[in-house]
Amino acid sequence: MIDNLETALAGVLRHVLKIFSVGRFHKKRIVFFSYFGAQYSCNPKYISLYLQEHMRDFEVVWAFVHPDEFKDLESKNIKITRYNSLSFLRICLTSRYIITNSETPAWFPLTRRQTLINTWHGGGAYKRVGAAYQKETAGKQKRAAIARKNPCVYLSSSNAFTEMTLRQSFHHTGEVLAYGMPRNDMLVRQNRDELYNKIKNHYNIPVDNHVLLYAPTYRESKKASEYLFDCSRIKEALIQRFGGNWSILFRMHYFVMEQLADSGEYIDASGYPDMQELLYVSDILITDYSSSMWDFALTGKPCFLFAPDLDHYDLSRGFYTDIHTWPYPLAENAEELRGNIQNFDSTSYAANVRKHFEDLGNRESGHSAKKVCEYIREHL
Repeated sequence: MIDNLETALAGVLRHVLKIFSVGRFHKKRIVFFSYFGAQYSCNPKYISLYLQEHMRDFEVVWAFVHPDEFKDLESKNIKITRYNSLSFLRICLTSRYIITNSETPAWFPLTRRQTLINTWHGGGAYKRVGAAYQKETAGKQKRAAIARKNPCVYLSSSNAFTEMTLRQSFHHTGEVLAYGMPRNDMLVRQNRDELYNKIKNHYNIPVDNHVLLYAPTYRESKKASEYLFDCSRIKEALIQRFGGNWSILFRMHYFVMEQLADSGEYIDASGYPDMQELLYVSDILITDYSSSMWDFALTGKPCFLFAPDLDHYDLSRGFYTDIHTWPYPLAENAEELRGNIQNFDSTSYAANVRKHFEDLGNRESGHSAKKVCEYIREHL
């Protein structure tokens, strides 16, 4: 009942809110928002940065749920507005481009003279989303269909993502820009070495220490303690296989970190504003089902999967392809994880990652932000 009511209301709001499209239209204004206005991050951030450096004749506007937290951006000639406010709607509906990394709500209306560029926030083709995710209600799927009426262009990181996620799961029939993800440009090009000192200084990590990043997917059904492994034993395995001294960064949902006792064995990096910078400086990534594995694999550095709830997650969420065919060593318990680290074969891993990228049709080039901005210029 409520699901149907939300769908009907969305259709009505789309028509009512178009009143905000009346007025001067700004061909060179671009509105950005990331994760529904929560962050200055991900692909929209890196498109915005390129635009400001190379195409300064465009007006850049960012929308945030808490705009006061991002006031410093105004010194960079960025205008700030409150996400989902009346001002936000007026600005959006009179701007040529809107760039986001998530789905827009069904009630969000655009006119034919506008284009929404959806960069999405995950690469490869791993866990199911959209219509392929079994728990999506019929109402949510209807609202998604309404939202797809907006003139939209998607970015894609791979041919598999285009086909499985965009075409099959999102039912997108429009244009796809297979440029890769702008947030991954620096991971492909390896041109941001100043980040090593920045992050190690930020977290007081000795300059010679190696860094392990642990970044699992948040799941409401999982207890905080179930995310953990014995850091001391993992460090032993790291030293045995790779040598050197190691610092472990945890990046988790804030709700999970609040429930974990600070053991002193890891550093909480959950509040760091840019995941890609953490990936750049890390020597090893441990995750479970997060598409950060795709991003990190672009660096050629080792990625391990720690998935103790694999059977449950597979049944409740599911994957586009069999997780056992992915190139990342998979462990379903802490001892398996330790063994995978100790027995890591860099040669076979590199070969498996190359084949994985070939099989999925990797489209990451290291110049995605540039290509998106060139597209914007050409389609004014």
